[in-house]
Amino acid sequence: MKILFCFTYSKSFLSGFFFDLCKKLTASGKHVVVFSLKKRAEKKNVDGIPIIIERKGGHLHNYLTTYKIIKSTKPDIIISNFNYVYPALLCGTVAGTSKNIAWFHTESSHTKPGRLNVFIKKWLSKLADKVIVNSPRLQEDLISTFSMAKNKIHIVPFWTAISNDSLTDFNFDNSKVFKIGCPGRLVEGKNHEVLIDALVKIKSSSNLPFKLYIPGRGDKENKIKKYIVDKGLGQDVVFLGDLSIDKMPGFYTAMDLVVLPSLYEAFGFVFIETISLGVPVLVSNRFGALEFIKPSVAVNNFQFDPLNDRELAYKITQYMNGQGFKSTYFKKLYHDNFSRERTFNSFEHVLK
Repeated sequence: MKILFCFTYSKSFLSGFFFDLCKKLTASGKHVVVFSLKKRAEKKNVDGIPIIIERKGGHLHNYLTTYKIIKSTKPDIIISNFNYVYPALLCGTVAGTSKNIAWFHTESSHTKPGRLNVFIKKWLSKLADKVIVNSPRLQEDLISTFSMAKNKIHIVPFWTAISNDSLTDFNFDNSKVFKIGCPGRLVEGKNHEVLIDALVKIKSSSNLPFKLYIPGRGDKENKIKKYIVDKGLGQDVVFLGDLSIDKMPGFYTAMDLVVLPSLYEAFGFVFIETISLGVPVLVSNRFGALEFIKPSVAVNNFQFDPLNDRELAYKITQYMNGQGFKSTYFKKLYHDNFSRERTFNSFEHVLK
């Protein structure tokens, strides 16, 4: 079986997941070829997997390039995600590929598609033999917003390749200050304001020292900085800018607590990165990843309503007072619910 896997091969953790998946497919006897569109064309072979990188251009150029790659590689199955989905579905259909699988990651509540985009996605998605999503809530979104048939959609969670083996030093000045991390893009929907409001409540009602560290950039950065200053937390927050993939594991493990307050996350890769390293986390109940946690786990212990700053303040204070769950709890949470083997078995089932 020959598989053409279309995704942007890079140093990101998400790309790492897809390439790790490619390696497991290869180990199981599949012939996998990776196709990417980037600034510069390049061909390489990594861990026995051919990687074809072609120059990224305009829409027409990208569609024609995708078609040429499909014709030259002659795959039995095409798997595509993000910006590769539409070209892969259309060109794969024209080329007569046996099976075309689209992998969707983002809820419409996040992208807010217009009528034309909804129509295009509805029409092109009909060309997919199967669709993969990373959470039940994304499955429901595709059914309700884009009229997809439920029996075509398969739910496959992520795993993460991040590990303590990849740690690099990430030192902070004051070890006595309780360190809170809030990683992610500084964009609409990431909801930094609720965390800031919660910290204002903590500061006004106690003398517990803390420092909030925010890695990432985005179009809301200046607005968030102003909000922080207006709330009187200017000396309590540090913006770290974009951190490389090599520095993120060290960032996570340097934190006493990570808070993830998003208003919508179809899955929430950052959540499983955090818990896999055994870092305590408080996570918004809007994260799709929470739906994969076994019913026996009391998720209310570490999730919160992203519209309730009072609840978040209370739960942060518990950790600041040493009353939260320890590292071993979160490591076990990851291994019990997001194992590599369980996810791979779910994925292999989709290929049948």
